[in-house]
Amino acid sequence: MIGYLRAAVERCNLALGMVSGLGILLMGLILTYEVFCRYVFNAPTIWAQETSIYLYMWTMLAAASYTLQTRKHVHVDLVVDRLPARPRLVLEALTSTVGAVFCAVVSVQAYEMIAATVRFSKVSATPLRVPLWIPQSALLMGFVLLTFQFAFLVLDRMVELKVGKAEGGARAC
Repeated sequence: MIGYLRAAVERCNLALGMVSGLGILLMGLILTYEVFCRYVFNAPTIWAQETSIYLYMWTMLAAASYTLQTRKHVHVDLVVDRLPARPRLVLEALTSTVGAVFCAVVSVQAYEMIAATVRFSKVSATPLRVPLWIPQSALLMGFVLLTFQFAFLVLDRMVELKVGKAEGGARAC
């Protein structure tokens, strides 16, 4: 069961990581278009900035779990790398547990925020009048995936501790 869940989350992470790259490219094109219209035609758009902000939210939150999965997140390893294998694994399991709990709490709060936004039909206070549940959904999606990814890291470290492997490679399911 956990193996299937892990595979599904990893497929989502990979797909969203790729989509995030396209989102960053699209953001660059939109902002280039905005600058061109503003300074060449003296006619700024009414949609480019807001659209770019929403794209930024989606791309960063969509790619966060993929970044964690591939262990590319910024982390301070000055002290951790100097620890013996077992204490390092315990510390990684502990910090991943804290990360999972934090992300789970944010996920619940994001869900409640989206539910209230939908209930009250909130839209952006801009000419686009975007239903706010759309950009808010990025928060829920990103943090749910991060919760699962941190949980997988905890399981992996626990398996490594149980098996006695210190250098990674062991995976829970």
